[in-house]
Amino acid sequence: MSSTRFGRSWSQGVALGLLFGILGPGFVHAGDDDATSASPPRNSSASRKLPEIDRLLREAWKKAELQPSPPAGDDEFLRRAYLDTLGRIPTLAETQAFFAGRDADKRAKLIDYLLEHPDYAKNQATLWRVALIGRQNQERRVEPKMLIDWLRKQFAANRPWNELAYDLITAEGSNKENGAVNYTMAHLENGAVNLTAYTTRIFLGRQIQCTQCHDHPSNDWKQADFWGINAFFKGVRRREVRKEDSTNGNDYDHTEVFDEPTDAFSEYERRDARMGIMFPTFLDGRKVGQGRDVERRKALARFITEPTNTAFAEAFVNRTWGHYFGRGIVNPIDDFGDHNEPSVPEVLDLLAKEFKESGFDVRLLTRRIMNSEAYQLTSRATKSNEKDESLFTHMTLKPMSPEQLFESLLVATSAHESGTGDRDNIEQRRDAWFRQFQTAFANDEGEETTSFQGTIPQALMMMNGPLMAEAVGGRPGSFLAELLERARLQRGAPVDAYVVQNLYLAALSRPPSKKEMTNARAFLAGNPDTIQVMEDLFWALLNSNEFILNR
Repeated sequence: MSSTRFGRSWSQGVALGLLFGILGPGFVHAGDDDATSASPPRNSSASRKLPEIDRLLREAWKKAELQPSPPAGDDEFLRRAYLDTLGRIPTLAETQAFFAGRDADKRAKLIDYLLEHPDYAKNQATLWRVALIGRQNQERRVEPKMLIDWLRKQFAANRPWNELAYDLITAEGSNKENGAVNYTMAHLENGAVNLTAYTTRIFLGRQIQCTQCHDHPSNDWKQADFWGINAFFKGVRRREVRKEDSTNGNDYDHTEVFDEPTDAFSEYERRDARMGIMFPTFLDGRKVGQGRDVERRKALARFITEPTNTAFAEAFVNRTWGHYFGRGIVNPIDDFGDHNEPSVPEVLDLLAKEFKESGFDVRLLTRRIMNSEAYQLTSRATKSNEKDESLFTHMTLKPMSPEQLFESLLVATSAHESGTGDRDNIEQRRDAWFRQFQTAFANDEGEETTSFQGTIPQALMMMNGPLMAEAVGGRPGSFLAELLERARLQRGAPVDAYVVQNLYLAALSRPPSKKEMTNARAFLAGNPDTIQVMEDLFWALLNSNEFILNR
């Protein structure tokens, strides 16, 4: 068994437990009532100073006469932390190792572990690819994979967010050698109108795109503000580069983005039907020179990312908070303005200030958010807070994104490795499945929705698609076949109880309740085709709301 995927998973779980220093005397068994119990309230000791973020939230709750929900149980917190940080549920081994822990600070240790895990950078790259260019960007010659690879390297190195943002705004050269170039390429059409809208929305949290046609009805943004930013992008050009192949053909190789020296101004039609002209002007009124030697994109990037620009830090903090909580302190996450006040401004101000003081350290900000009392509350509302939608007295139910759902199915079942040989074949099958997921689960525009829409095609794909068939299949070498083989080798543990226990842990990251265990064992009892019954049970778990929801 040591050479099987199940055996490797078991070894990795032991290693994980040793890494945390949390491996207890034995793994959880079916029916252990404390396996998913909530940890004691954090910071309950009178001698421990309450962290500032928790203190501010408690003050907001008290002012609103709201009581927070209880802390999440270990199962709820574990699954949430993995989905939010790594973009997938924990493996069976990771779940077992965490439940075995008895350290009072094992959650903080888990957070540290997740932020250093290779899948953290991978997940960040996926999230930001969607934010920067959408899921299904159709712009000609854009290379999403190159952008993802570039983003992954930046987040793996924990580069400061201001440096990363500066590089995205100013990127030039080959879109294959410099993946950041693909952000600009994706939005250059139509006089860089989309590039203007994306840049202000993502890096400043301001949706000024509506002011391209008229002044904003609810705040002080004017039509001239949009076109003043747009003027910074005048002169940005792209050209296709071709190379001769072995047959002397002239094939496309890559696209280059560059800044062409040119006059910098944007023309636009005003509401009074007259033409307006705007030179490069930042939202606070600062301008740059009109000479052709002025590097306007670099000037804009400096204006956006400089430490004195509080909007830059606030936008990233709010977007990160929104990812982990399912909604921003300002909601929608990229719609700051007088028309949309933050629900807990003190928390936003505190985190933005600390983010700047840390040198825009993304991991440190994430650690602060995940260790907060609010992040570790259960999603189960109480009578006191069931109507609260903005003060974070309980965790928001967050349907999995298509990416999370896809990765989680693979983790739960090892479906992408079933009956396969070399790694290239695994990746090809993975890519083919994911294209199906994108078609069925992403919204029509390919934007950064995180919602599982629950449409009929999505439901049918989950229940009857080829990935699900692979996932629950019990063929030799599959997850289910190996689970059954290992169950038969256990001493002192009934085969059916062992199987049920591990199916629940693999799919839902928790052991079954006593009632669930009794019902599942009865379902398995006396059936000569155990694998087929296991398939049915696993299918039901993977198609449940509990699997699809991040709570």
